[in-house]
Amino acid sequence: MKRLWWFSAFFLLYELTVYLTNDMIMPGMPSVMAEFGGPSRYIGLSLSLYILGGCTLQIGLGPLADRIGKRRVMLGGAAFFLLATALVPMAGSAPQFLAIRFFQGMGSCFIFIGYAAIHELFDDTRAVKLTTLMGNTTVFAPLIGPVAGSAVISVFDWRAVFVTAFVLGAVAWLGLARTMPAGGGKPLAAGDKSLTASYRAIFTNRTFMLGILVAGLAITPLTAWIGLSPAILLQHGGASYGTYIAWQCAIFVGFVLSTFAIGRMGGELPLGRLLRQGGVLAVVGLGGAGFAAGQPQLFIACMFVFSAGFGLFNGALIRIALTATGQSMSLTSAAMSLLYCLYIALGLELYNAICERFGYTLQAYALCGVPVALAVCAGLFHIARGHDARVRDAVAGLPDLA
Repeated sequence: MKRLWWFSAFFLLYELTVYLTNDMIMPGMPSVMAEFGGPSRYIGLSLSLYILGGCTLQIGLGPLADRIGKRRVMLGGAAFFLLATALVPMAGSAPQFLAIRFFQGMGSCFIFIGYAAIHELFDDTRAVKLTTLMGNTTVFAPLIGPVAGSAVISVFDWRAVFVTAFVLGAVAWLGLARTMPAGGGKPLAAGDKSLTASYRAIFTNRTFMLGILVAGLAITPLTAWIGLSPAILLQHGGASYGTYIAWQCAIFVGFVLSTFAIGRMGGELPLGRLLRQGGVLAVVGLGGAGFAAGQPQLFIACMFVFSAGFGLFNGALIRIALTATGQSMSLTSAAMSLLYCLYIALGLELYNAICERFGYTLQAYALCGVPVALAVCAGLFHIARGHDARVRDAVAGLPDLA
């Protein structure tokens, strides 16, 4: 068990590095585009391409992990990420920078391998608590990234961000090589029919498809904020790095607090209740932010509430979606990662197009979140009802041992 926890720690470091690489460079993106002569929309496009890179290999990686083992695939993917990270500083133009960022984003394709291993190695409660805690990497990166990135860029060239990421990634790779268990999961039967049937079962499962859609919708406003806030606050708003950092920390700390609260819960987690409570906070926070953009302090407070709600329901939502199909966890996680990245990238580009149309104002960003909030809340309540009904049916079907 001790080795499993060390594996989880080094996998957490790898995931943190993948996300931190992006968030450390975000405050420096205006400088990158100024050096290469790129327009403001390239700032958001850089993140979109990074995310799209993260969904290019999923369908093939799932069966590959089942055939040759998750450990080999995970280590190979981490090595590929290190190679791409080393190439980013060598970019000589904006198109080259964007192209390499796409390939660097492929490093996130392999994150689902680690999550699949964790869901197989731990029971429901431990898996939800651990993956919820690990999900904080997507939040710690926006918290730590702007601070660390601003510090690095203020002293060194922006390329030093990727040197830092390479060092962290190398430590993670060495740790994974020593601690990640071999094997895991049941190998698929040879032949395309078995694989096709498995993916058909996954992509036709309503709970899975709705769950991942809602998860993708829910994280899009936070991802859009990460990608567009440098243009909104720094480039067009004239804010200082200090103000930019303060906004990031105030908004994303809600996610950190709520996920830590889940980690401290004892006993079996009430997944349906987490979805409902998180959904209410999400619609109040994101919906309120849409109408409070003219008052920065109130906007920040509302976004804090939204991020807290997201942290409350995200782990439970992913767990329900992943376990609904009854298929290989590797294949299900691969399908989830593919859809998740596509939804986020499409949503981010929609945000980017709308914000570009209205001059990257805070109001344009904020109003985009109102319909998203309503859709997310409705989806969460629907999934919670279905989950609670399945739990009641399962309990009713247990034999009476009295």
